[in-house]
This record gives sequence, structure tokens and C-alpha cells, in this order.
Amino acid sequence: MSTVIIVANLGHLKAFRVAETPMGTKKLELIIEIEFPEAHGRIQDKVTDMAGRFPVADGTGVAMAHGEALKAELEVERRLVKLVGEQIEEVLNTERPEYWHLAATSEIHQALLNELPAELRQRVIRHLHADLTNVPVPELLERFARVKAA
Repeated sequence: MSTVIIVANLGHLKAFRVAETPMGTKKLELIIEIEFPEAHGRIQDKVTDMAGRFPVADGTGVAMAHGEALKAELEVERRLVKLVGEQIEEVLNTERPEYWHLAATSEIHQALLNELPAELRQRVIRHLHADLTNVPVPELLERFARVKAA
């Protein structure tokens, strides 16, 4: 039975294949690691230039108006969720695991699943609502082993 573990946040994705060692224990083999540079940096620097900014209370137009900044942040997050979801789908279509596990922050976990076709969503058996992108590889197996299968 083949299994894949995917850990993701809006700026990073890692996918691992669960393999068996000659001694019969499980180990993780890195399939892919992707950094999403779009997730880093200030929103103001990404969405507009000084001439395009809306004026604020001080009249200088130097800062983005609160509503404009919030809409821009939500749009960037939506795009990143779509991008991360597409990468997850590509990994799963390439690896074709029987089952897979997902760890992502609770803020984006369901949104990532919604980006995937139903056939792939049905095969995810363990969910962790946590950012495990920086967790050491040996600890990942332990974290998923503690989670009850869906």
C-alpha cells in the first residue's frame, strides 16, 4: 500500500513517500519541496506602486487604505491556496498513492482540500491542522501515527 504525506503552508510545501526499510520500519523519502516566494514580504510591496495607492488620513497616499489592504491580502491568500492546491494535485497524480495524509494550518486546511478533485479528497485518511513544514523528518511519522484515521 503506497502512502504520501504532504505538509504545507502558504509559503512552503513538502511531499514525502512513506517507504519501508529492509528492517521493516517506515521512513520518509522526500518527493518534492517547493518554496512559494509570493507568500513572503509585505502586501503593500506586491499589489501596487506609490502612484496607485489610495490616500489615507494623513493625505500623503503613502500607506494603503485599510480596506484596500485587507482585500489585497485576501486575494493573495486565495491565489496561494490555489497554487499550493495545484501542486498537491500534481504530486498526488504523479505518485498515485492509495492513501495520503495532509498537515496544513487550520486557516487553509479546508481551502486546500476544496482545491482538489473529489477522488483525491476521498483518499486522504489523516488530517493535522498544524504547520509541520519545519518539523524534522523523523518526527513527521510520529505526528501522523498519533492521529486517528478518518
